[in-house]
Amino acid sequence: MKPLIFIMTFFMITATAVNAQWRSKTHDVYNALTGVEVEIDGDLGEWEGILEAITGTDGKPFCGVEYQGNVFEEHNGGKWEGAEDHETCFMLVWDEDAVYIALIVTDDEHEHAADAAWNGDGAQLAFEMSGKRNAGIPMWLYNIGLDDKAENILPVALNENPGGAGIVPDDDIVLIRDEAEKKTYYELRFTAEELQVKGKKFTAGSEFGLGICVNDGDKGAGQEGQKGWSGWYTHSIVFGKNSEDTGLVTLTDEVLAVEPANKSTTTWGFLKSAR
Repeated sequence: MKPLIFIMTFFMITATAVNAQWRSKTHDVYNALTGVEVEIDGDLGEWEGILEAITGTDGKPFCGVEYQGNVFEEHNGGKWEGAEDHETCFMLVWDEDAVYIALIVTDDEHEHAADAAWNGDGAQLAFEMSGKRNAGIPMWLYNIGLDDKAENILPVALNENPGGAGIVPDDDIVLIRDEAEKKTYYELRFTAEELQVKGKKFTAGSEFGLGICVNDGDKGAGQEGQKGWSGWYTHSIVFGKNSEDTGLVTLTDEVLAVEPANKSTTTWGFLKSAR
């Protein structure tokens, strides 16, 4: 009996260690602020200061976050040339009715000749609403992207496995492509009802798992479609749907600190100057 107990204990410890290997040492938890009045219009002005305020344990924002040593993971022959080629930054705030997500994607070329949002320049989001981040937990899945002309949101697989009726362009989603500055802005709303939150209200202290995978394609020969990705815990979505591979979002009751009158916050200004 003792050898059997030893073997079972060994495998449990080993499984725990393996399960922890993919956790970011600096950006595993996102502590979301409240008190921001978000209008879904693609203008991120109201997000001023959020990017700098919410950081990893190393003091760096959730921008170009590594996953298993990669800021960008090449796929199927894709080639990545650095942050100016493709990089994802993100912010998240909340109120009792919804969580709001802003993605700022640096992308040298917008490419989306395919129908489905994941097969080219587009974002995939996975919500694991228990916050346990164990394997096998059902997730709500959404795929959001612009067509090849960067004019219309692609309908195919938009609501792949929604929690409710699904998210709706203009009401819950606005995407803006700034071709001159090589950036794509996503402003998204996910209501408590859509995500099947108990009581249809978010509350401080609540936690859930989240995966963000922003795919990249380019216009060069052989570079179209899904040729790699960046984001936050991307393997919750690619190579299967893996609830254990999500990051953890904690809803705090904290609001953005008010800066002195002579010192403005810098999120939107930083993003514009960095374009």
